[in-house]
Amino acid sequence: MQINVFYNAPLPKRCRATSKYKAAARAALGVLKRKKGELNIIIVSGKQMRRINKQFLNHDYVTDVISFGYDFCGEDKEPFGDIFVCFEQAKKQALEQKHGALFEMLTLIAHGALHLAGHNDNTDKLRTAMNAKAEQIAKLLT
Repeated sequence: MQINVFYNAPLPKRCRATSKYKAAARAALGVLKRKKGELNIIIVSGKQMRRINKQFLNHDYVTDVISFGYDFCGEDKEPFGDIFVCFEQAKKQALEQKHGALFEMLTLIAHGALHLAGHNDNTDKLRTAMNAKAEQIAKLLT
């Protein structure tokens, strides 16, 4: 599978970790063993994320990560999906959680990829399990 990373928002050099972002997505998607398709990881600003959230999910606020799957064929064919990550929100959450921004970015990318792999976080129990899995992936890469 081809994984692309696009930086549409300013990031410090230490957070431009393209290979680690790709590795986080691959680790989260591992269960799919998908050989074809394309995954785009797009790093956006708060303003961009708010616009995306409002336009596609009808939520008028900035969020940390949004995933969109594009599996039109129902098979292992192109295209696959996009993960939008808000660096401003990640930086804010990293301060609150008392860890680095890179760790938070890796966690959010893994979280978005887990959604694309079919995981759900619509209950407290599922959210806790999904967050633990995303953090486990981030720890392996930092």
